[in-house]
Amino acid sequence: MRAWVGFTEEDEARLRRLWVRVEPRTPELASRFYARALAFPGAARVFRDQAQIERLRRTLQQWVAELLQGPYDEAYVHRRERIGKVHVEVGLEARYMFTAMNVVRDQLCEIAHDMPDSGDVCRSVGRVCDIDLAIMTGTYVERREARELRTLQELIVSHMPVTVLIVDEESRVAAATRPSGRLFGDVEMLGALWYEALPEALVREGELVPAMERALLTGHEIAIPRVDTRIGGQERNFRVSILPLDHTQARALVHVEELTETIANEARLLRAEGLAHLGALSAAVAHELRNPLAGISGAIQVISRSMPADDRRKPIMEKVEAQVHRLDDLVTDLLDFARPVAPKSIAVDLSEIARSVVEGVSRQHPAVAIGVSGAGLALADPNMLQQVLLNLVLNAAQALGEAGRVQVIVSPGEVMVNDDGPGIPQENAEKIFQPFFTTRVRGTGLGLAICRKLIGAMNGDLRLGEGPLKGAAFRIELPMPTSARTSPFDTAGRSD
Repeated sequence: MRAWVGFTEEDEARLRRLWVRVEPRTPELASRFYARALAFPGAARVFRDQAQIERLRRTLQQWVAELLQGPYDEAYVHRRERIGKVHVEVGLEARYMFTAMNVVRDQLCEIAHDMPDSGDVCRSVGRVCDIDLAIMTGTYVERREARELRTLQELIVSHMPVTVLIVDEESRVAAATRPSGRLFGDVEMLGALWYEALPEALVREGELVPAMERALLTGHEIAIPRVDTRIGGQERNFRVSILPLDHTQARALVHVEELTETIANEARLLRAEGLAHLGALSAAVAHELRNPLAGISGAIQVISRSMPADDRRKPIMEKVEAQVHRLDDLVTDLLDFARPVAPKSIAVDLSEIARSVVEGVSRQHPAVAIGVSGAGLALADPNMLQQVLLNLVLNAAQALGEAGRVQVIVSPGEVMVNDDGPGIPQENAEKIFQPFFTTRVRGTGLGLAICRKLIGAMNGDLRLGEGPLKGAAFRIELPMPTSARTSPFDTAGRSD
């Protein structure tokens, strides 16, 4: 850089002669410099208080002394590099470094004005200021780019569905990635025993402590492809790897990856494929049954009407006709299940649709207290959503029998139908959505399968959850036209 700007020993000599004149005026120079800096908000915002400014005034005076006297060696360069790095840390914009150097150059040339060779002295001042500025801005740019890259890396890592723990010799967490809080809640991991930093259910179900012992004993990575557990009331799935490390501060690395959404998507895909095949078969069977059933029903009616009113066979014929009607209802359900759906999703008021459904069901079941609470919008086909809600609310009311409570809880993008009945056994939690599975004597087992199909067609999900009432709680999740908000029934201790 000296060669590039032509900085010679003659320049050094001129600057040393200038220092004789500048030295008694350095306090004045520093005061004028910071008065100018404080006049501009962009530069002034990096100063915390007056005490800091006083320290910086003394530092500036020392800097000017080195600028004019040298020695211009590697130590000089390193001190200038540190100045550039500090400017990044305090958040000073690069443009203020250039303008600030111009202020210094002008003040030094002003003092050199009365020297016989003032023109040469000012050129020497310009050269050394350019060298200083080149060093400071070079490290400034490098540090700023490194900081921006670090920020970008942290952003990438913070949004990955993984947690990485570094475990020291005392089995404590020496370092952890930021996603730890996102996956497992806001817990303090650093310094904690690694098996206490992770959810107890994950450690237990995955048998992570024995796995760590095996990894450290053999020196080989232990991979646990899938751990199914329940955290905060929600079924969650993880992949865990434990890798021994040979480092003075790290004994092992624990890598935890969330698989919940991936597995759920795979399940939805398999379910959709299975339902498509079943739907095609159902449609074929339904069409084959409908015409014979219509013929049987017509024949039974003709025979029954030709019998005397007191004929002992007449009640039997009426029972046969009732069974034919039941089979016809099954055929209708089969056709509904097999029929392709093409929803026309629009922004709908969930509470409005819920109230219209509840009003109709309440008239059929006056002994059951059915209410709607909350509000929110969602993207859905209003007719399909009304059909699903009608099925869920009607099922709940029928399950309660003579009396009970049904609560429809609405929030943006979500609707929950919750009752205070006996609930659904855990072993049937997923079976109830399978076609033809039913616990009712007269049920077809297609109602909930059709509901889930309709919700899935609207890019939503229908599943069994937990609600404020002790009974069954069916939760509908739908896309939202606006940003996500917290659900009012996400109560403490659960996050499903």
